Amino acid sequence: MSSAGRPKDMPRKRGAVGVVLEENGFLVIRRSAFVRAPNLVCFPGGTIESGETSEAAVIREMQEELGLVVDVRERLWRSVTSWGTELEWFLLDCPTIVEPKPDPREVSEVFWARPQQLLTRNDLLGSVYDFFRAIRSGQIQLAKVDDVANWTHLLKS
Repeated sequence: MSSAGRPKDMPRKRGAVGVVLEENGFLVIRRSAFVRAPNLVCFPGGTIESGETSEAAVIREMQEELGLVVDVRERLWRSVTSWGTELEWFLLDCPTIVEPKPDPREVSEVFWARPQQLLTRNDLLGSVYDFFRAIRSGQIQLAKVDDVANWTHLLKS
């Protein structure tokens, strides 16, 4: 068994995360009560299915969860969660401006938030903190993010 509690030959779970950033902040969701990590706030995304590319997965997940048609602008980052899931993070464009329509089976709320607003919440999925730590450390470059000095003090170590 590996340290994550799974056999060494068993592949890790893989997920794709969509980052939509506009002037009013990041598009984030509150997970529904019916999914893993219920009621936590995070970026939209989900499992990469067998035979699916990570880019196709994030496009599919945005359509399924929020009814949004998106284009992948670039891969931002790769990470591994504390529970052993490999995540690929993508910066997305929404070519047509459409109000998100959350699927209530997966998403209970969708809203826009700036880093300062997110990092003061007590209901964030752990990977959200990891994402902002990666911005602070320079692993992720995002031109539209508010001045990093304004919110990095909110990050837990």
